[in-house]
Amino acid sequence: MSNHRNASSAKTAELQREIDDIYAVQLDHVTKDFGGGVLGLDDVNIGFRAGRVTVLLGLSGSGKSTLLRHINGLHTPTTGTVRVLGHHLNSTGKRGLRELRRNIGVIFQSFNLVGPMSVLENVCAGQLGSLKGPRISLLMYPKSVRREAIEKLDRVGLADRAFQRADTLSGGQQQRVAIARALMQHPTVLLADEPVASLDPVSALDVINLLRQIAEEDKLTVIASLHQVQLAIEFADRIIGLRTGQAVLDRATQGLSAEEASTIYSSVSGMDLAEAAVDPRAAASGVTR
Repeated sequence: MSNHRNASSAKTAELQREIDDIYAVQLDHVTKDFGGGVLGLDDVNIGFRAGRVTVLLGLSGSGKSTLLRHINGLHTPTTGTVRVLGHHLNSTGKRGLRELRRNIGVIFQSFNLVGPMSVLENVCAGQLGSLKGPRISLLMYPKSVRREAIEKLDRVGLADRAFQRADTLSGGQQQRVAIARALMQHPTVLLADEPVASLDPVSALDVINLLRQIAEEDKLTVIASLHQVQLAIEFADRIIGLRTGQAVLDRATQGLSAEEASTIYSSVSGMDLAEAAVDPRAAASGVTR
């Protein structure tokens, strides 16, 4: 009987490893109850394929940011399980979670740069999780880290701005710095929470194209939240629509027609296009955060 159980456990473990190779991130019937009848996520069951770009679409409060926070362990599910890069987050201790986060880069809407610091020092800060002790100036970073930071800045087209104050850059440039900082972690998974919401349309497209290029070159698993349907279609391999914490849409973008794209708004908002036309704010925004 014991041998049978051991063989069964070995097969289960082998199957899980095969699943982990296919899906870098797995949410198994995840519910997040914030109390007072507020569900951030409601029985979400999604696997995110390794090396693919997935966009989360939804209105404000639909659960996009909550889902992203579950992936890097900032939130824990009320019920269900989250598995990232072969690690079961529910049973990963604080030390294990810190180590796992080194493989998870995060890009924010607000850039999260230290404005008075130089661009180069902001990028070097992406290595802090792998270095011992504080770094209170650029020269306290190892030369190898500074050299790599320059390489990352060159990759995003900003090597010539290395010694400029971060807060003197345009919004699009600051987001490029944030991307370079995230790349300093050598991430396997890249989370982007509304990465272009603060940018003008031209800068937003430039940043999205850069992210897509980096994702393809580095074979990153990218999970991003966006509120522009057309931008999401151009950027993503797959779109997940969220509404009131539930996954209501799951579509590959390849071969998606204009007519099919027009239905995405109603899928994630619960409002059809005729209603959207009556509400000029909704029609102008497409899908909001």
